Amino acid sequence: MQTLPSALATGGKATTSDRQDVDGQTEDRAWTLQEFRILHQLQKSIAVVAYDSLDSSRRIPKVLFQNADCCKRFGPPRSQVGYLIAIGTLTEEAQFSRQQWLLKASQAQSTFQSHMDAHALFRPLFSGINKDMPSCLIGTDSKVIQVQLGQHQIVSAVLHVMEMDSTSEDLRARAMNERNPVHSMLFCQQGELLTANAAARQGVFLPSSNIMFRDLFSAEFYAEGSEEADTHFKAAMKAVFEEQVDCYRHKQCHKSKKSGKLKWAMMEMWPMTDPVDNSPAVLVKRYNITDTMQSEHEANVRQSSLQRQNEELEQASLAIQEEKERLEKEAQSLAQQLQAVLNDKFVPQRDFDADTPIDKTLKMMQTIIGGGVPTVQDALDLRFILSKSDTDLRQPVGLKQQLMADNRLDSVVGMSMLQLLQGDVVNSDAAVKRVAQRHAGPTAPWTLNADIQEDDEPEDSESRMDELSDGQQEFVPYCVMPYVERLLQAAEKNWQFDIFGLAEATPGNTLSLLAFHLFKQAGHVKKFSLDEGKLCRYLHKIEQGYDAGNPYHNSLHVASVLQMTHMLLCHGGLLKSNAFAGSLHLASYWSAVVHDFEHGGLNNDFLIKTAHPIALIYNDQSPLENHHLAAAFGIWIDPQCQYMTKQASPELVRMGRNCAINQVLGTDMKKHFDIVSRFQAVFKKPPSSNASSHGSTTPTGHSQDWTSIKPEDQTLIHQMVLKCADVGHLAADPKTHKRWAYQLEEEFFRQGDKEKELGLPVSPLMDRQQTGGMTRSQLGFFGIVGIPLFRAITELFKDAQPMMDGVLANYRMWEAAAAASTPP
Repeated sequence: MQTLPSALATGGKATTSDRQDVDGQTEDRAWTLQEFRILHQLQKSIAVVAYDSLDSSRRIPKVLFQNADCCKRFGPPRSQVGYLIAIGTLTEEAQFSRQQWLLKASQAQSTFQSHMDAHALFRPLFSGINKDMPSCLIGTDSKVIQVQLGQHQIVSAVLHVMEMDSTSEDLRARAMNERNPVHSMLFCQQGELLTANAAARQGVFLPSSNIMFRDLFSAEFYAEGSEEADTHFKAAMKAVFEEQVDCYRHKQCHKSKKSGKLKWAMMEMWPMTDPVDNSPAVLVKRYNITDTMQSEHEANVRQSSLQRQNEELEQASLAIQEEKERLEKEAQSLAQQLQAVLNDKFVPQRDFDADTPIDKTLKMMQTIIGGGVPTVQDALDLRFILSKSDTDLRQPVGLKQQLMADNRLDSVVGMSMLQLLQGDVVNSDAAVKRVAQRHAGPTAPWTLNADIQEDDEPEDSESRMDELSDGQQEFVPYCVMPYVERLLQAAEKNWQFDIFGLAEATPGNTLSLLAFHLFKQAGHVKKFSLDEGKLCRYLHKIEQGYDAGNPYHNSLHVASVLQMTHMLLCHGGLLKSNAFAGSLHLASYWSAVVHDFEHGGLNNDFLIKTAHPIALIYNDQSPLENHHLAAAFGIWIDPQCQYMTKQASPELVRMGRNCAINQVLGTDMKKHFDIVSRFQAVFKKPPSSNASSHGSTTPTGHSQDWTSIKPEDQTLIHQMVLKCADVGHLAADPKTHKRWAYQLEEEFFRQGDKEKELGLPVSPLMDRQQTGGMTRSQLGFFGIVGIPLFRAITELFKDAQPMMDGVLANYRMWEAAAAASTPP
């Protein structure tokens, strides 16, 4: 007859006879804990549990013994607190089943056999059974026995012999299936494969049964090889076993060996507990996502394409909107120009009244002559203007007030325009001191630049010309290359001639070459028997008198003025109209050549307020213009430069000289309104009696009887020609015009620097430290000076319309730049 330990030690379940023997022995015998040690050798789970009261519904058990197999499978026993917590996690159904099992076990007279869920029976007892483990049935043989804990302490306990109805493989497969039924593999923390379901074993992802978790991170799946593979493997191990991430996902890409196409796989990893030994494990699901990735890629491509299309549509929409706005502005501008043509008046955007008192008087008289009645207010206004003692009959009424009040011109631009047109100069203390200093010492040779001494003159201005024989001097103008000759020919007939291009081809001789060419082509050399050698000498000395250091008032500017003078005379209809006699044609060329002779880059206002000798000589009356003429005539009377032969009559010379004096003096902008007003009054026909006060006027054109025009009125035409040519860059192509504008701005800045050095107030728009210079006033200059000037002469000589078109094109350029608040 075997003892209970010996019966259990035989392995397997005890037979019925064994149980009867055991039952007979255990009725009176008490077992010691020492006797239970032999049960550690058995490959089945055995535990001895003592309950406080077997018939009580609330039992707080105490595990007296558990063998090694039980400890490995179910973990160590819980504490009493852990027991109560675990009981609380059971469902009501599980608690009821457990309570019924304990009642039956306590009432059984012999060994009680049962099959129960391991969670309901043993989760409250052992810590290794947690709620996340899959449920499984467990077969249990239970028997009430007596256990001797001490010499006089014997307690009743229940001996449990437990056998799992499922194998380890079954438990793991059930646990895996509950988490994910497809392509699943279970690895222990050491990376060994514990089990894999059929889908994973049959799939392409499990090449052998000895696969390790590390093998899923093969180097072939990564562009950077084993180094990148190790990085991702370590990241997965950390996420699963250290951080216990609920589900860690990782994408892999490799090239198919068969097709060579890219294949994508997704690995999803969940931390788990091995249901067999409760050790940490990882459940892995690896599946093909190539189709998904391709779909995502195609979706991304479509999305990118749609986004690009949307951006292109937005850009196209913006472009269309900008084009629409541009066309609207252009249409508005064209409408304004059309209205101006219909009204015979181009109206700039700013509302500036350029009418002088005489203009207003003549208009009122014409209204009366035409049968109209002027308003009482207009009559009272005119009477008030004419009655003022300081009224200038040839200046716009209230010029200063208009410029200062115009909201399109800031105060600095307004002051600049006023200084240009009226010369509103106030001598400062520094200027008075400068006058005193000049009169305190001996008179020094004067120059336009106080820093230039007499011995600073270029050595080659006269000496090199003296070295040439008469034959050589006559030959100079003809020593030009064919392409230079072509440029000179182009200058004869091009309204927007590239003067800078000619300068590059003829450095240092542009003015003299162009002047001689035009003198020759116009027939003046032959007609007036000019001495070509002396003419060359004179032109060369005049060109040497222009300071190449001036950004604007240099020989290239003068060459440009000469070319525009030629265009107005020969192609603008002036010669065709017989408004110019032959000698006046020659005189106009001469005036253009000398009109800025020995200009020092400083304007009249500077000379006057610094009491410069030139200003003192000419009593502040157009000092620069007077000097240009006097100095140029001084060279002209030099016998070596006197190209007029004895055959020229004194009357011819007198007429030419008078014409040149009037033309050059007329370039003083202080006389601008006076000249333009007189010109308009003489040559602009008033509207007919049946025309409205705003009707169009009829220009005289070529039907004018020039023989009946008084000499002083012809002088106005002569002056208007050189005035237009002097600012002819307003009609040049935009690139050339902008270049001249910015060169003039730099010259103004240099004068401002000079004024600062002398302690004088800096003239408006001449302070380079301020925002913007002369170019800020372009719209004002075009609207107040340029457009009315060119319009007046174009109305009289229709052939000059190309010049007017160039002016309007440049005006629109500055207008667009102002609207966009950017420089052109």
